[in-house]
Amino acid sequence: MPELNRASPFPYYHQLKTILLEQIRGMDSGERKPLPTEKELQEHYQVSRSVVRQALQELEAEGVVVREQGRGTFALPHKVRHNPQPERMRSSGVTGYLKNQGIASSTKLISRHETNPDARAAIALELGADDPVLRFERLRLAGDVPIGLQVVTLSLNLLDGLATDLSDEDLLYGESSMDYLHERLGYGISKSSRTIEAIGLEPHHVELLGGSLGQPALRVRRIVSDTRRRPIEYFEAVYRGDMFEYSLEFEDV
Repeated sequence: MPELNRASPFPYYHQLKTILLEQIRGMDSGERKPLPTEKELQEHYQVSRSVVRQALQELEAEGVVVREQGRGTFALPHKVRHNPQPERMRSSGVTGYLKNQGIASSTKLISRHETNPDARAAIALELGADDPVLRFERLRLAGDVPIGLQVVTLSLNLLDGLATDLSDEDLLYGESSMDYLHERLGYGISKSSRTIEAIGLEPHHVELLGGSLGQPALRVRRIVSDTRRRPIEYFEAVYRGDMFEYSLEFEDV
C-alpha cells in the first residue's frame, strides 16, 4: 500500500486523497465497496483525524465515495462515461467505452408497439398527433447492472411498411445506439442533436434501473436526421446519475 511522502510539498490530505482514489479505481466497477474506517486510515498513515476527513469529504464531493452515518465510507460504482462527439466516439459510443474498461455490455428490448407519438416526439419528427409511429424501449446494461433506459420513436410513414419486417434483434443491432438506422433501416445519417438535463428517477425508471424515487439522473434527448435532412429518429434516454456521466471536450481558440 502506498505511503505518504513526508517530504512532499503537497498537503497530507491531498496525498491521502490521491492514494484512496487510485485504490478505488482498481476495484471492481459494478458495486459499492467499503473503505477502511477513519480510525484505520489515521493509524495506518499516521495522520490526524482532520486530514482523513478532508480527504474523504473531497472524494464525496466529487461523487467517488458516499459516507453513511454509523456504517462507514463506501466507494461508489464507477460511472460509465460517454463522449458523444462524432469525431471521437461515434463508432463505439457507450459500448466502446465499456469495452475499453473491460466491462461487458448488452442491450435488452423491453417493449415495442405501434402507436401515436407523444407531444415531444411529434414535434421532433414533424408529425401530426394521429400519425403512426413505432415506439420501443431498450435497457442498457454494464455487465449485469442496468444503467440506462432508452425510448426510441420512429415514423411509420418513413419506414414505409418496413416496421413489420424488423425483428427485435434489428432494433438492438450494433455497438452504437444509431447503428441500426444505417445497417438495418438503410438510412444515411447527416446529423444528430442532443439535449441533456438533470431529473429525478420516476417510478418506471426505478422499476427497471433500480435506485430510489427522485434519485438524481440524466435525461438525454436526441433527434437524428438523414442525408435528406428529414428527422428520422427521436430518442429519449434516462441514465442513473450515480452510474453514468457525459464528457465533452473543446479545442481552445
